[in-house]
Amino acid sequence: MSATQGLPPSRAVFAVDAEKFTHNPSARQPELSHAIPGLLGSAFARCGLAEVWETRRFPQGTGDGYVFGVPSERAPFLLDPLLDQLQETLEEHDQRLRSQGRSLRLRLRVAIHLGSVPDFGERREGIGTPVNDTFRLLDSNSIRKELRASNPDITLLAAIVSQRVFEDVVRAGYTPGLPPGRFRNVIAEVAGKEFAQPAWIYVPKPSQPSDQLPGPAASQSPGDRGPAPQPSGGTTIGGNVGNAITGGTFSAEVRQIGSTGS
Repeated sequence: MSATQGLPPSRAVFAVDAEKFTHNPSARQPELSHAIPGLLGSAFARCGLAEVWETRRFPQGTGDGYVFGVPSERAPFLLDPLLDQLQETLEEHDQRLRSQGRSLRLRLRVAIHLGSVPDFGERREGIGTPVNDTFRLLDSNSIRKELRASNPDITLLAAIVSQRVFEDVVRAGYTPGLPPGRFRNVIAEVAGKEFAQPAWIYVPKPSQPSDQLPGPAASQSPGDRGPAPQPSGGTTIGGNVGNAITGGTFSAEVRQIGSTGS
């Protein structure tokens, strides 16, 4: 009979994954993979959270992403101010990518969860259901659709947090700069996996897909568009018309009103 065990440390698990990573040229993928932890570290530093990043637990690159844990009491900072700052950091990086060619993109999905995770050391992999569930959130259809349904030049980050994170951190009031109303409730599901859990999505900079943005004509006010075009072959007249009529070929019923006759 197994002996009772104490719970592993409570951790906030933070995972990221690059959208459409393999759509980038193969020769540039190692560079983009290496850039992900660098961008994360930069965002932490800009938030004044360099110490949190430097003391992260079980960090691991996944090729097109990255995962690590921090003490659960640090969880609020992973939402606010980190998510907005990470969007800004990605925007700066995107400017550099644009200068090299628009075939290069780095957009991130983020998942955040809370749970007890066996922690075997600073550079050892974290193993346990909370880590697995974090990756399920990251792979869910809900968060994937969020980036697909946005403009890739504007929205560079979409985040999904577990119900526990939402209840214990956001709804509990530990992120007043990021209140509950900024999140949208979804059911996170992963095709082919027995996973369906309530979760919450936050997008620092939402946008419409580029093919749905209004064009120049749609952005004009009615007064800027000029007169409506007339049909070819004549002039259309609506309403009652008097005696004096000039022009081309008319198609209308013309009546004189107010004549008393003689």
